[in-house]
Amino acid sequence: MHQVFPPVSSGGKTSTITTSHIQGRLEGLTVEKALAQNRLYILDHHDYLMPYLERINRLGVCIYASRTLLFLKEDGTLKPLVIELSLPGQGVSDDDISRIFLPATQGMDGHLWQLAKAHVTVNDSGYHQLISHW
Repeated sequence: MHQVFPPVSSGGKTSTITTSHIQGRLEGLTVEKALAQNRLYILDHHDYLMPYLERINRLGVCIYASRTLLFLKEDGTLKPLVIELSLPGQGVSDDDISRIFLPATQGMDGHLWQLAKAHVTVNDSGYHQLISHW
């Protein structure tokens, strides 16, 4: 199976997550080795949400499409490496507006990391409730 990095959605949109966002956080592995050993995973709530975001966000709420890269550690646990939150682009270019969040524990970056994780949790919970239990 051919692995693609950065991830490309089924709609052909390339993620803004790059190798530099995760390199050095893979227990000494390169991205290529982590992929070859099946230790990198993506939780992808991007493609199915993007068509609905404009309509949802017009109601005065704010929801993002998300992609999260997770690393399978030696101890068998998954470690979140990076979160990408996206909104549909506006205007002629129609490019998604994406922002990358990296794990942090202090200051503004720590608060933004927690907020990004909350958005991923909402997407995951919504998918589970609405799709899995339909």
